[in-house]
Formats: sequence, C-alpha cells, structure tokens
Amino acid sequence: MKKALIIAGAVLAMAACKNTGGATTEGDTAAAGDRNVETVYDIAFIRMDSLVQNYDRFVDLSSAFEAKATKVTGDLEARARSLQNEMVSFEDKINKGLMTSRDAKAEQTRIQTKGQQFENDRQTQVAQLAEEEQVMTNQVFYAVNDYVAKFNADLRYKMILTTSGGSPVIHADPALDITAEVLRGLNAEYAAEKAAK
Repeated sequence: MKKALIIAGAVLAMAACKNTGGATTEGDTAAAGDRNVETVYDIAFIRMDSLVQNYDRFVDLSSAFEAKATKVTGDLEARARSLQNEMVSFEDKINKGLMTSRDAKAEQTRIQTKGQQFENDRQTQVAQLAEEEQVMTNQVFYAVNDYVAKFNADLRYKMILTTSGGSPVIHADPALDITAEVLRGLNAEYAAEKAAK
C-alpha cells in the first residue's frame, strides 16, 4: 500500500507539472527549456544504495558487525570441528572394540547432548546476529530519514524519491539527483556526533 501511495504521488506530481503547460512561475521569464529542472518540478531523488554505501555511519556499523559476525562464525566452526573430531574418535574406539557397551552408550549420549547444545547455541547466535543486523539497518534508515527531513525543512522539494530496489524511479534527470548533497550533510552530522562522544 505504501508503494502504491508513493507511485500515485509521483504520477500526480508529474501530471501536475505537465498540466502547467508553458506557464512560468512568478518572476521566471526564461523559456521552459532554460529553467532549472529543480524549480520546475520541485522533485528530487536520492540513489539510496550509493548513499548508504558511502555513509560513514553505515561503514562504521557494518565494519563492527562484520567483525562480530566473523568471530561468531569462527567460534561456531571451531566448535563444530571439535564435535566432529569427538564423533570420529568415538566411532574409531567402537570399531576397535576399545569401549564397553555401557561406556559406549554413555559416550554416545554425551556427544548427542553436546551436539544438541551446539545446535541450540548456533541457532541463538545466528538469530542474535540477524537481530543486530536489523537494528543496524534501522539505525541507518532512521538517521537518513531524520536528516532528509531536516535537509528539506524549507520544503524546497515537494517530493524526494529514492532509487532503491522496487522504487518508482527507473530513470530521472541527473539534475534532480541530490544524493551527494545529502551524503555530505549526513557524514558531517555523523562526524559531529562522533566528535561529541
């Protein structure tokens, strides 16, 4: 529904711009072809993928997240190898007849319990990483949204669109692209936050 509203808003805005025909805005004596595209349409767009990839907050958060994910993955892989080695050793002892059936049963139960605990821990840690990644994404999303609201507090743009996946912007005049300007402001704001800490 939200996407439908955005698309409908974009279509209405474009139709309104087309309906003005050759009329000029107050104080605008230049021909329509000479006018600044921004002032004609009052619409801009942000290349969200480019913005986020170059946003220092995202770079810092994702570096920290990747380091943690790498450590968690390494720890889980080490535990999995250790468990696998225990199972191989257990099977070797069984095949060589080095354990009584009672000891074998107890060892098998111990290894199965350890394997189940490992699987539970793995699922918990994977879920925690997914939750932390979602929180990181939300932090970046809300920081961008908050900044864009401040950036457009003077309402110079009636609509700011994004080119992120599935968006209504497939192609647009590069003069409407405010990505670099927003990115500069976001990074300056984030640098000030970091300096204040």
